[in-house]
Amino acid sequence: MSVPGWQALIVERNRTCHTVSSAEQALDMLFTNWPVASGSVFISAMQACAGAMTGAVAQGEAQSSFLVAALDARVVFRTA
Repeated sequence: MSVPGWQALIVERNRTCHTVSSAEQALDMLFTNWPVASGSVFISAMQACAGAMTGAVAQGEAQSSFLVAALDARVVFRTA
């Protein structure tokens, strides 16, 4: 389900494309299918996505943090 404030992203991991269109989906991707499981960028993305799920962080900020984490981890993504 797409959440207002998120632009759907297609994230390519392990030869599979995953659609990420919410903080919940981004957090799940970070937990289960991410090549880097440490570092300040990764932790910031996890905190921002968790915060967006509770309303403490703006959706756009969470998506930006997720994109920075993707760039940092060299995860290929594109907008849908």
